[in-house]
Amino acid sequence: MVITTLNLNEVTPETIAEHTNVLVRGVDLTKEKYAEFLQSLGQNPKRDFWFSDKEHSEIMYVTNKELDNGRQGLFARGELEWHCNGPCALDPEDVVSLYCREETNANTSFTNGVAAWEALPSDVKERIDKTFVIISDGHRSFHKLEMDHLVRTHIKPRMLSDKSVYKVEHDAVTTEERQELLSMQSRTRDPNGFISETMKTRKEIFDNGGKWNCVYKRLVHIHLLTGKRGLWFPFYNVVGYDNIPESEWKELHDYLVDHYLKYTYSHKWKSGDLIFFDNTQGLHKRDMIPDGEERELWRGAFWYVYKDRV
Repeated sequence: MVITTLNLNEVTPETIAEHTNVLVRGVDLTKEKYAEFLQSLGQNPKRDFWFSDKEHSEIMYVTNKELDNGRQGLFARGELEWHCNGPCALDPEDVVSLYCREETNANTSFTNGVAAWEALPSDVKERIDKTFVIISDGHRSFHKLEMDHLVRTHIKPRMLSDKSVYKVEHDAVTTEERQELLSMQSRTRDPNGFISETMKTRKEIFDNGGKWNCVYKRLVHIHLLTGKRGLWFPFYNVVGYDNIPESEWKELHDYLVDHYLKYTYSHKWKSGDLIFFDNTQGLHKRDMIPDGEERELWRGAFWYVYKDRV
């Protein structure tokens, strides 16, 4: 099952983690109530960006409508290919939510990495279970960043998929706004150790002579709430696999993409729909926004609170 329908009072961190993608229909929430609900589910970072609500920073506007500041929201135009929240970030928020206030013809699709992992042949599971995917942004300014979790490599990153993920500069953001977004790459819920595995890996692999930034993260994610394995696989950002021979990267990558995309669900939005999706276990994408259509979704993003960690 790729998505599960629940009532709003059934939505908890545990049910989101258990089902990966959760749909609630017929919701009527004010910004205040939506922000309060997001706060009740997990840890929400403070935000101050042109696309975030000034009174309730838990809410971000994904819209091509003009905001009070005269700008459009985040991801304002076109199609968004398969992606996840902050693939190159140190510790991106675990869960993303989208709340539809008005019906739209631009569908959103979701994958389920748990279902994809469970259906893999045992020999493939064994081959990739301990693998780190090598992730890159592909943007020149990303490779100039100095952040503690980025791994320097001498191998120029080349995407293994032939399509490009959405780039925020398509929305004609200013240089300052682009820098704001890049600065978000270092966000984390717990600067005192939650991401120690990422930092340990970085220390072991870092190449002082390298000039390209990459991020190493586990392909098979073990969920800290459920204990379930699932594929964390932002395949449009993948440039390699750390313990697989380079000559085998492309064949493995194509196989995993083909298998992974069998576990997808496309959602046609209705007013009042609210979807939560676990960012550690799946991807999402958006269809092209039809010409002349105004589209607005209220986006949330939060970290689970693991009792033994935070």
